[in-house]
Amino acid sequence: MAVEEINAAGGIKSMGGAKLTLVEADSQGKPDVGISEITRLCQQDNVTAILGTYQSSVALPATQTAERFQTPMLITTAVADAITQKGYKYIFRICDLASWYARDQITFCKAMESMGGPKVTTVALLHEDTDFGQSTSAGQLKYAAEQGIKVVANVAYAASSADLTTQVSKVKAANPDVVLTTTYLNDSILIAQEAKTLGMTQLFFDAAGGTVDPQFIKTLGATAENWLTEIEFSTDSSQLAIDLNAAYKAKYGDNMTGNGMDGYQGVYVLAKALEDAGTTDKAKLRDAIANVKMVAGTDRVVIPTKEITFTSDGEITSAPLYVVQIQKGVFQTLFPLPAPGKLIVP
Repeated sequence: MAVEEINAAGGIKSMGGAKLTLVEADSQGKPDVGISEITRLCQQDNVTAILGTYQSSVALPATQTAERFQTPMLITTAVADAITQKGYKYIFRICDLASWYARDQITFCKAMESMGGPKVTTVALLHEDTDFGQSTSAGQLKYAAEQGIKVVANVAYAASSADLTTQVSKVKAANPDVVLTTTYLNDSILIAQEAKTLGMTQLFFDAAGGTVDPQFIKTLGATAENWLTEIEFSTDSSQLAIDLNAAYKAKYGDNMTGNGMDGYQGVYVLAKALEDAGTTDKAKLRDAIANVKMVAGTDRVVIPTKEITFTSDGEITSAPLYVVQIQKGVFQTLFPLPAPGKLIVP
């Protein structure tokens, strides 16, 4: 969608209207496949830059490969903190770090009482056990301790699990005020179903994992009601967001998610860097990304921030998160305050 918009608007003007071409690759969620696909993109397709990946476990070796080929790579979804902590020059990230999701989860937990929710003094952690879940749970432990919130259970599981009865039962037995989850789609569905079966009444609060996938609500229906999650893109936060979501929904049939928004935003960041560089030379493009500055209201900035810039380690400088709750089958924005919606407590 972003590629089509940029090309329709004249392409990269500093390069004579050069059009962007999208070359697709699928890691299949497997680190070894991710490495081979990055290798193919760099050696055979000779791409100018790479956007991706979804899983942090794929991003870690994929970024090492892109760095070896000195090809700029903009991470759009993978959140494990370690991805941009290896001193690489060609790796950048447009999305939040896992620890930022954890930080904002705890911030919201502290604010719940003022919003008509419970006073949160205890939480249980329930997370998948790859880099994504491990990074997020480490952040949850850190920020909970800082805010005086006790972690009464810390339960990990394999995201490929077909049954999470034992793990959810452990969380129920700990009786926390709130359950903080870090999931992918299939495990988030299993957790929600098992929590309902066990009659759990606590609020479940996901770290923008499987719960942001449209299939979470479609599959679960009423069982998804009242779940909290974090998103990078709120469809009701601004006129820009409303218009973009409407265009996305007309084209693809679903609301735009945070993952979709980050991919969309990533293309515009690369386009801006190409305009600034005026060349597809990878070293010069890398420098242009490192020094890019996109200003809201002037450039196409969809992320809820005043400007897009990168730190010296390739992280986006500011990427605030929204807290939303599933209410009547849609995401209702609750935080940061003031927000359009009100917290519903089961």
